Amino acid sequence: MDVKSLEQYLNYIPHIGNPQYIVDDIIQKAKEYLSENQISEIQRAYEYARQAHGWQLRLSGEEYIVHPLKATEFLMEIKPDIQTIQASILHDVIEDTPITEEDIKKSFWEEVSNLCEWMVKVSKIKYKWEDRHLETIKKTFLAMANDLRVIFIKLCDRIHNIQTLQYHPNPSKIQKIAQETMKIYVPIAKRLWLYYYQLYLENWSFKHLDEPAFNKIFNYLKKYFWTWEKYTYKWIDAINSLLKKEWVEDFELKWRIKSPYRVYEKLEKKYKTDDIWEVMDLLAFRVITKTVADCYMILWVVHKYYTPLIKKIKDYIAVPKSNGYQSIHTTVLGMFSFPIEIQIRTHDMDEVAEYWVAAHFAYSEFNKPTLVAKYQWQWIKKLQEIVQNYRESDDKERFKDELKIEVLDKRIYLYTPKWDVVEIPNWSSVLDFAFLIHSDIGLRFKNAIVNWQIKPISYRPKTGDVISINTFKNKYSANKHWFDFLHTMWAKSNLNKHLKSQQKLELVKKATSELNTHLEKIKLPKLDSGQDKISKMYSKTELEKKFMEILDRKSNYSQLIKSAYPIEREKQNKSTNQNFFQAQLQQIKEDAIGRILIDWDRLSNYSLCKECHPGIHDKIIAKSWRDGVKVHKTNCKSLKTINFDKLLEAHREWQEINNYEVSIELKIFNKYSSLLDVMNIFSDLHIVILQISIKNNWDWTSDIFLDTEFKNPARIAFLLNSLKKYDDSIKVNSKKIS
Repeated sequence: MDVKSLEQYLNYIPHIGNPQYIVDDIIQKAKEYLSENQISEIQRAYEYARQAHGWQLRLSGEEYIVHPLKATEFLMEIKPDIQTIQASILHDVIEDTPITEEDIKKSFWEEVSNLCEWMVKVSKIKYKWEDRHLETIKKTFLAMANDLRVIFIKLCDRIHNIQTLQYHPNPSKIQKIAQETMKIYVPIAKRLWLYYYQLYLENWSFKHLDEPAFNKIFNYLKKYFWTWEKYTYKWIDAINSLLKKEWVEDFELKWRIKSPYRVYEKLEKKYKTDDIWEVMDLLAFRVITKTVADCYMILWVVHKYYTPLIKKIKDYIAVPKSNGYQSIHTTVLGMFSFPIEIQIRTHDMDEVAEYWVAAHFAYSEFNKPTLVAKYQWQWIKKLQEIVQNYRESDDKERFKDELKIEVLDKRIYLYTPKWDVVEIPNWSSVLDFAFLIHSDIGLRFKNAIVNWQIKPISYRPKTGDVISINTFKNKYSANKHWFDFLHTMWAKSNLNKHLKSQQKLELVKKATSELNTHLEKIKLPKLDSGQDKISKMYSKTELEKKFMEILDRKSNYSQLIKSAYPIEREKQNKSTNQNFFQAQLQQIKEDAIGRILIDWDRLSNYSLCKECHPGIHDKIIAKSWRDGVKVHKTNCKSLKTINFDKLLEAHREWQEINNYEVSIELKIFNKYSSLLDVMNIFSDLHIVILQISIKNNWDWTSDIFLDTEFKNPARIAFLLNSLKKYDDSIKVNSKKIS
């Protein structure tokens, strides 16, 4: 896009004449790749839409039908199929006229009506502005996951809408739509590599969000590049003669001026200045040829006659970007008074670079699009999962954070040991990488080898790192403390699902044992014994649901047993009445002193220690053992021999979560970096040291006394195991908790 074209786009002139002229332009472009029968379908869709819209007018004074036609003109750049063209022309009919989805289905293909209906779903936003941004993203991503052609139409619809927004009477509305365009539609166009659409969207938004900055850059470009012929003709003539001199044939030459927003972005983010001359690729040229061998031959020719900037040579043919982009970039001196960038690629590479998503649609003889590219589909799937989690939790802040990480943040590119490129969000950890490779690899994570060196679980890799993950073969190592080291929605979601599944298995196992104890007491067959009636009456899922109700104290084992053994239970009623009333009395007593939350979970069964008798105001802690969970005071004598793996945080429902102070004594052998290694373990695990003292001994050892603080005592075990596994010379001699 040159400066003149951009100015023409920004200074939109309403189309007041016959809309058929726009249709003729659309048909002219469609004739390049569609059949005659399909061409007539374009005209039919136009006539149907114009009749439906009647004499509706837009704020610009144009007939309403001009808007979908102008949007379709932009759409033609990616050579869409006939169904997409018709849906674009008809996309406002359902929302703005009495025509229904069924009416369109009867008159056109079902695909067309489905696309129109999805456009309505994306557009129907009835939320306050604060939520509108999130809801627009949610609906847009769901539509994309259903049929990617929806986003093609939506982007073109937005391009024409922002062109005519200057006619809107409300300045604040213009600002809001500019922000929405920059926050939602520009990142989508960028991520789908629709560079042509991205230029229109971001430059218009930039003009209205920061008009002084836009005008400064645009006027500079107009001053120096308005008469672009003196640069482009000179370059084209020079490169033509050089390539032919070196016997290079069958090539095409293109050029572009960097857009105002791209200049602004570089000045702000890279150069940290307002001096436009700092941007070295204001003018860029492209050589398009047939083969990869020709690409390297052309690079050699360019470097033979012009001086390259070594740091600016990038070979994306040998190492493609994760989205499939391939090209050679080089910046050279000597042609003009300023550096110029030259891109060298084949025709196929150029098609992917210009219209990445659309380039991956292969059309059969029936013009049905096949599956899209692997990387694109993986990205769309991630978006769908983000939306699904948001729909379930309705947690707007969490949705914003995950969206920022997964969609809008910069990415880093890593290598597997087989030299496959893996793309992950910036600031991800090696644990995120493991989950991205496969959820099972993440759940069995043992350690990470980064550039052939062992790195801790919290290590954040950088672009170009080579990473392999070692796993445990026979066990899952995942635990809830891993959330501290995960930064991507995909990894957190998989870890959360696993932990919930493991917790459910443990609860079902516990409930089964307790039910069998009750059955044994009243001399009835145990569960799954072959003779019991309970497993025959309830399916596995139904029985698990009953167990959850019992553990949540919404039901009890007696009711479950009675449903399967009504006669037998009636006989037991007299003998069990006394025990029942005692149990009820105990329940009333417990409720009177307040329910206890164990590990933030109100569903757990528990009992109170009979030795320390924890009161309502005592600081408490829980310990799991073979018969369930028992609650103790933190100074209970029975906790003298502590197994930290079995400890759980506990507090009254009305109290704040407890902070447990833990004293740890270590003995280490004095050697280079020993103390530093210990400190690094605490740092990697994000554990705060409240107090530390060191005593040096005569035998070249040191005693280290540490006071730390935890909200979850089970994490202490994680720390101690990490200390022991790191270096066998570290000995943990004593510890206490208060």
